[in-house]
Amino acid sequence: MSEYIVLKINIEIPNGPKIALNRTLTVDAYDKIDITVPSGASDQPIELQPGESAGQVKFLLVASDWYGEALAYKVNSDTGTSFELDEPHVLTGEGATAMLEPAPTQLFFSNATSEADANIQILVGRDVTS
Repeated sequence: MSEYIVLKINIEIPNGPKIALNRTLTVDAYDKIDITVPSGASDQPIELQPGESAGQVKFLLVASDWYGEALAYKVNSDTGTSFELDEPHVLTGEGATAMLEPAPTQLFFSNATSEADANIQILVGRDVTS
């Protein structure tokens, strides 16, 4: 049985263009992960999905209760490229998630601040038969 992720985005620039996006993504399964990355944590691993089949992930959201250069994550390896979580990260569709080749199975979070834990929400939409 298919699941659906409904994506509604309104982009507005004052005195400029307005773009409304309404998309429905069909996925076989989804996972919602809520984690806390303690201040001072380095490369805390989070499992995203079983297997490593290319094209499984069709949607990935990484959001936090705060953003900045002290909060970052790596994909699939704690020695990979570090992505600063300066705003919510949303990848929709296989074309976008393919930028994370190979298919993401783990994220490694680091919180370089000494002041605040980070409450992270991850939503993954994927196919299970690809």
